[in-house]
Amino acid sequence: MKRASKPARSGVVLAFGTAVALGSVAAIAAEPICATKSQVEVVRATFAKPAPPALFAAAKELKLPEALIASALPAAQAYGVEATHFQTVWKSLETWDNSVFVVMKGGNVFETYGKVFAGEPSKRSNFFNLHGDGAGMSGHLRPDLLSSIYVIALPGKDSVMRGVVFYDTAGEASFAVYVPGEGSKPSDALVAQFEATAAEIRALPGVCAAPDA
Repeated sequence: MKRASKPARSGVVLAFGTAVALGSVAAIAAEPICATKSQVEVVRATFAKPAPPALFAAAKELKLPEALIASALPAAQAYGVEATHFQTVWKSLETWDNSVFVVMKGGNVFETYGKVFAGEPSKRSNFFNLHGDGAGMSGHLRPDLLSSIYVIALPGKDSVMRGVVFYDTAGEASFAVYVPGEGSKPSDALVAQFEATAAEIRALPGVCAAPDA
C-alpha cells in the first residue's frame, strides 16, 4: 500500500479542538488483521492457562499484533467490527455510568476514570472531539486512523476483563475503554450497560471470519 505524500508544512497551524489547517485527510484503507487457523491454535493455547494473559501481554509474548490475538479468540471473548462503526460504538459507551480510559504508549500506561464523554466529528478536520463535565477523558480522537474495534470479555483467574479496544492499521491498540474492576467488583448496573454495548457491537458484521469456522 502506498503512503500518501506529505503536504507542505509551511503555514500549517495545528489547533486542537478547532481545526487542522491541512484540511480533510482520507481514511487509511487497510486489510483486516485476522488470525490463520494455526495462529488461532497458538493463541488459544496461551489463553487456556490457569491465569490467562492480558491481550497486550499475549501479543508481546507471541510477537503478533494485538488485533490478531483478539481475532483468534472465541467470539464470546472477543468480537471485532470495522472502525467505520466508530460513532455507533462510542454512542453506546456514553451510556456507561463509569469507565477507565486506557492509553499505552512507550511502555507507559495512562488511565483516566470517569464517564465516557460525548463526542462529535469536527466540521474542519478528522478529529472526533470529546466534551463533558467532571471526571472523564476529554480530547480529540482520530477514528479515520483506526482499522477495527473489539469488544472483549476475557475471563481471568478472579474476574472478567470487560471493555472495548480500538486498534490502528498496524493492529496495535490506540486506546481502550474498560469496565473498572481492579480491586473491586463492578456494579450489576455497569455490567448490564457493558452487555448492552457488547450486544450492539456483536449485531454488526464481524471484521474477521469466525475463528471456529
